[in-house]
Amino acid sequence: MGLDCRTCKGNVKVYRGCDADSPIPGKWNIDGWKFQRCPNLMVTRESFEYIQAYNFYKNGFLPNTGGWLDQPAKLLDAFNIIDREAAKMMREEADA
Repeated sequence: MGLDCRTCKGNVKVYRGCDADSPIPGKWNIDGWKFQRCPNLMVTRESFEYIQAYNFYKNGFLPNTGGWLDQPAKLLDAFNIIDREAAKMMREEADA
């Protein structure tokens, strides 16, 4: 994601939300996902790749050749988890 925790010091850590929520609402907006904390603290590289694949899936593109049944089970599980979390985030945002 282009973030290097070793470069965060002082006010930059506050701004980016390294130790606590960033004082800037919606500071991080990555592929439509909003974070108050530095994404490096919350999203692993593998998780980020699943989120990117999920965004392609939502736009009609599967990451592997073939159809739905040709996709790895782990990928389909990840899509289901991401879908549930996205719906939960949307509900929370609507209630706020």
